[in-house]
Amino acid sequence: MTDGSVASDPVYDLVVVGGGVVGLACLRAATLRGWKCALVEGEVDLLSHASGGNSGIVCTGVDTRPGTLERALIRDSVSEFRTYCQSHNVPMRPCGSLVCLFPWDVTSNEKDGADNIANDNDCTNGETGTHHLFPLEKVLKESHIAGDSGAALFGNGQKVLLEKEKNVSPSLMGAVHIPGEIVVDSWVYSISLAAHALENGAQIYTNFRVTSIKREEIGDQDDGNDRTWKVSRECGNEPSDVPTVIRGKAILNATGNWSDATEKVAFGSSEWVAKPRRGQYRVYNSNDQTQIIHPLQPIPSQRTKGIFVFSTLYDQLVVGPTALDQSSKTDRSIDPKVARELDDHIRRVIPNIDTEKSYVGDYVGIRPGTNHRDYQIHLKPEKRWIAVAGIRSTGLTASLGIGNYVVRLLQSILRDPSDALREDGDSQVHDQASSERVIKTTPMPTVEKLAEDFVTNGDGCCTIHGLRYRVTHPLTKLGFKSLMSNKLPSKSCR
Repeated sequence: MTDGSVASDPVYDLVVVGGGVVGLACLRAATLRGWKCALVEGEVDLLSHASGGNSGIVCTGVDTRPGTLERALIRDSVSEFRTYCQSHNVPMRPCGSLVCLFPWDVTSNEKDGADNIANDNDCTNGETGTHHLFPLEKVLKESHIAGDSGAALFGNGQKVLLEKEKNVSPSLMGAVHIPGEIVVDSWVYSISLAAHALENGAQIYTNFRVTSIKREEIGDQDDGNDRTWKVSRECGNEPSDVPTVIRGKAILNATGNWSDATEKVAFGSSEWVAKPRRGQYRVYNSNDQTQIIHPLQPIPSQRTKGIFVFSTLYDQLVVGPTALDQSSKTDRSIDPKVARELDDHIRRVIPNIDTEKSYVGDYVGIRPGTNHRDYQIHLKPEKRWIAVAGIRSTGLTASLGIGNYVVRLLQSILRDPSDALREDGDSQVHDQASSERVIKTTPMPTVEKLAEDFVTNGDGCCTIHGLRYRVTHPLTKLGFKSLMSNKLPSKSCR
């Protein structure tokens, strides 16, 4: 997949290995900075693994540890996420989320205090009153620390039902509203990163299964700076326009659950171990008695955010994800027992749902964790190598921030594109050339046009800026079909 002609055997400033949302965000960020960039993806289609099985909820980092790189990059990303979506015509619902407390979430030691809060009419809209519910108070405090200053505590469950969500179980004891969180179409957002990078000169090659990554000399002196990376692929039935070798001055490893394996291909060892974690989801149609606006999430633990109930941009309900460590990086089989448990969970949260009649489908996503809690973003300056690993379930949320961070790292190992204009020492020429470099931004097609294209052509793809992209995310596929079957634009996609 390329945009424009490619010179024979070019040397790129940066080669990104991995076509998920993180790799695409970094490709876009580096391209917009002015570097000559390419991305290679082993699968036939972009977004074929972890990025094709997430929730599409952009969070604010309330459940991340203070002081971690993860929280910092989430906050950076969230600060520009809405503006990005508006500029690129990416559909979103900036509704915030509700961190909920139900009776089944309360331990026996907390039950008495929680019962008091459920009946405390003074504990509403940020006012904690004389009785307080410790788990929700903690969430509120962490939300403010994380930067979501508008977060508010509703200590009376009925207050939440009346003001926020009328179809939620009346047993709800309280909730914290986190206004900064957003629901997006994960596939449309992620593929917009690819389209924007291509529009501004990047190259993307799919069906490029990397077999070796080696450094080679390109000059007379072996001082590190005169060497380039040679990325080779296996040969098979790939299209003739996919090169067998790509060369780059710097490499970005963004291969998700294969990040440690990629490190071993290049260096023989890795500083972390990839730990895949599967999350199973279940999808239903909604109606006036079951529809919700805000994602409903439990109080997060150190291990997991817990099981959410949320509505997609296409007004379909989703429950999930579960969190189960597994050795396989590709097993997305549906566990029937887990499916029944998810049915039970959503019936408790939304009592009016008929899970049998409303059922639409299931899917599994595999999140790329490691044996470390925080992100593993490593720079080897002498090798001009950056690894972005351990992004877990927050890759979508933090993608723009990760891209910004990678650009800052690249500035320490690559010549800044603007410096190349100073070769003749004429600063006036540099200033003029810099001002003439304009970033192109063509908005994405409307979601209605994408849905019509997807359903009408029947090949599982959509045309974006003249190129065909396969829709890889189950929620997008189901949503497009639902949107077209209803023949009306969804009110949530505006």
